[in-house]
This record gives sequence, C-alpha cells and structure tokens, in this order.
Amino acid sequence: TGRGVEYALRAFFNNKTDIAKTGLSASLVGKRIIVQGLGNVGFYAAHFLSTEDGALITHVLERDGVVINENGINILELKEYLVKTGSIEGFKGFVRENSKSLEANADILIPAAMELVITEENAHKIKTPLIIEAANGPISADADSILSQRGVVIIPDLYANAGGVTVSYFEWI
Repeated sequence: TGRGVEYALRAFFNNKTDIAKTGLSASLVGKRIIVQGLGNVGFYAAHFLSTEDGALITHVLERDGVVINENGINILELKEYLVKTGSIEGFKGFVRENSKSLEANADILIPAAMELVITEENAHKIKTPLIIEAANGPISADADSILSQRGVVIIPDLYANAGGVTVSYFEWI
C-alpha cells in the first residue's frame, strides 16, 4: 500500500493539469511532506518518497507526538527507533504536541493511520495544497467539502491505497 501511495503521487506529478491546480512544481524532488502514522503504509510511503523520489518528510505524527525536521527526517532511523523503543518520544526533533502538525506548512499531507483525522473542525486550517488519503476515510464528508471549496486537491483512498487491497485479494484467493 505504501508503494501504491508513491506510485499514485508519481502519476499525479506526471499530469500538468492536475499539478496546476495545486500550484506546485512538476516534481516530487524537494516536496515537503507531512505523514500521519508510521505503520506499514506510512513508513513505506515515506521511505520510498524520501529515498527514491527526493521528497523531504518534514513531519511524522504518531499517537505520542510528532518528529519535525524541516530538512527531512531519516525515516529508516526513525522507524528503527520506534521499533526499538515502542515510541517516537526522544527521537531528535520530537515534540509532544502533534494536533497542530496536520496544519503545518508543507506541500503534501499523507494521512496514513486512521479515519477521520481531518474534520470540519480542522479542515479550514490545513495548509497543504495536496492530500493523498493513504488511510481509509481520513477526511470526513464535511471536511472534504471545505477542502474542495478552498481548492485543495485530494487523491482519494479508493485510488491511493488500492494496490494493498488488490494484493490482499490475491493473497486471499
């Protein structure tokens, strides 16, 4: 699923019409990305985007806080730390408060952990021009309307995480 998120973003950045809607340049190189959740989906998406596409993962949100590094977080080191300690607390750049990090300045927001993290209560504060739904249903219907009215481009979960669903089907049969 994380690889599928990377491929969905690559496909997006190959479409000049879609890119123009965001005001972003036509490359993933140097794009500042916020990732909510460092489970399998968030980790692999962040890892591939940072190591293969030159994107900068500037924020990683987990339940106990957020790691922030405007120059780019080493995702592999963070994941190893998380596995070793069970938390991101104590990692370089850790901050306890994470609710405002979804609203930080960045180019792309990847909600990858749970549903309904963007609601009508925080949708008007989201600053990223592009959101790719790596989790199932991370944006409420009301928030979707607010974001769409503001011109935020949303790549829906139905498309963004379909790779994982497809592979699961093949594993099942």
